[in-house]
Amino acid sequence: MIRVADVAGSARSVARRTSRAAFSRRAAPTWVAGATIAAALATAIALGGLGRSEATPVQLTAGDEVRMPLYAVTVLDVELADEVEEKSVSADQGETLVIVTVRLENLTDRPIGVGRAADKVEANLVGFNDPLLNLTGVTPADSAQAWRSDGSAGTVFLQPGVPSEVTLAWTAPEDAFVDGIVGLDVYDAVESRGQILISADHINWRRGDLAARITVDAESGG
Repeated sequence: MIRVADVAGSARSVARRTSRAAFSRRAAPTWVAGATIAAALATAIALGGLGRSEATPVQLTAGDEVRMPLYAVTVLDVELADEVEEKSVSADQGETLVIVTVRLENLTDRPIGVGRAADKVEANLVGFNDPLLNLTGVTPADSAQAWRSDGSAGTVFLQPGVPSEVTLAWTAPEDAFVDGIVGLDVYDAVESRGQILISADHINWRRGDLAARITVDAESGG
């Protein structure tokens, strides 16, 4: 007959032998290797090595089209100027106007605005808070202004599937473009629908990953 006391004594004996084997000199390299791996993982996590890597934007130039779920954009021309007289837009001393002419197309089934919201749709193409289109490496002095290149007045709205030529103008430090090279960062758009206080059909397009960087030599005329 096997007694409980005998079983318990045998278990304690096995545990002692296992413990001595685990901490013996022969097992020491295994413990050291494990500790080294754990330390390396801790360092990688602290430095963000296991986090989501930043998206690498596609490098493009004038004439190349970028297509996002919300919109498509093509840079047609870039110019640095002191003023746009017909629009009564001018730069202060030490600043310059960065004038970018683009072809924009609304790829959704509802109208969107450039520079302001359309009916229950905030596209955030340009503006102060994380716009989808922004100058590369430059903090503009003001939010971008937008107008149709054909001279028509009023706020720019884009109808679904209808490409439009639009001029965007930012005021930026004059010394930001000493070489005449202007970059436009193009971000992906993430759809977020309204909740609680905002109607369920209200759509806010938020900035996603940096998808493309369009670089143009303004001195060569685009």
